[in-house]
Amino acid sequence: MDHKVGLTGMGKRLLFLAALFLWAESNAQSVKRFSLEGQYGFIIPHSPELKPLSESNPYGFNLHYQVLKTDKTNWDACACFHFLGIQLSHYNFANPAVLGSATSISGTFEPILWQNNRLRISLLTGVGVSYLNEYFDAIENPDNIFFSSPISFLGFVSPKLEYRFSDAWSAHLSFAYNHISNGGQRQPNKGMNFPLLGLGLNSYLQNPELPSHEKAPISKNWVGYIDAGFTTSEVTGSTARKPVLGLALGAYRSVSRINALGGGLDIVGDYAVSNESPALMPAVFVANHFLFGKFDFSQRMALYLHKPDNYQTAAFYQRYLLMYRAFRNVSLGVSMKAHGHVAEHMDLRIGYRF
Repeated sequence: MDHKVGLTGMGKRLLFLAALFLWAESNAQSVKRFSLEGQYGFIIPHSPELKPLSESNPYGFNLHYQVLKTDKTNWDACACFHFLGIQLSHYNFANPAVLGSATSISGTFEPILWQNNRLRISLLTGVGVSYLNEYFDAIENPDNIFFSSPISFLGFVSPKLEYRFSDAWSAHLSFAYNHISNGGQRQPNKGMNFPLLGLGLNSYLQNPELPSHEKAPISKNWVGYIDAGFTTSEVTGSTARKPVLGLALGAYRSVSRINALGGGLDIVGDYAVSNESPALMPAVFVANHFLFGKFDFSQRMALYLHKPDNYQTAAFYQRYLLMYRAFRNVSLGVSMKAHGHVAEHMDLRIGYRF
């Protein structure tokens, strides 16, 4: 008798928890989907010594799970409906002896740019970690100057066109620009840029109708900001690592709901270039900002005002930043500095806007 009463009590608690979970799920009104995509492309030989290694055509696939929450709080995060997800991908570089393959796991962000009853245009972006089964070794694999460590970073951006067959199924066409690099943590580090054309199939587990949320007016005010970065880099000809510090001061002004233009001053203090004191490299930059609510994906084109004689010969560099406004005026994120197609380093960033 006691056992029966205890079981009934446990059953009631389980039913209550199940009902609470289903109530939360129904109120969350999330869109959930699985995707399978096949991809095929080519490798960009961004320097002369890479041309012999860039004649193969990489191919691969990815599995993707994404969730889009339809409530106003999540919509406000980027002033748009957006998917957040996790993606598992595998790319074969069609050169097994030298380049091998890359298996990656990435976090993704995909805002919806436009849609109607059947068609949808979105922009998928992602950052992740790649495992490479072939990489540079002075004795066993000296030709592979794309990769120098088994663990590297993957970044990609991919415009997508989706066609919906029904509420449960759709197909999409994508064009992805992928970059794999160790962010300058080990040399040689040419990094690989490989565009891929993709065709995918999407299965929707939940697909409620998207509500209508009011958009805030476009601000015409200038927004000032300051951000600082930190990373380490190898000293030339040594395995020792020294800090690389960054500081930027700038401003931007919105020209559309998702786009802003601006400029500023970027300063790098690199202890890996000069052992005694940091090599100070000030630069002026112009910047484009893609603004999705609390997210800011910006691209800076910078002109060196001064740099050491034993440093890069290039007069310009780019800095790509992905920042998230975690607090009212404080942002956290990452940036990558590159000369053309060659990444120099990645750093962690903290910023403040005023």
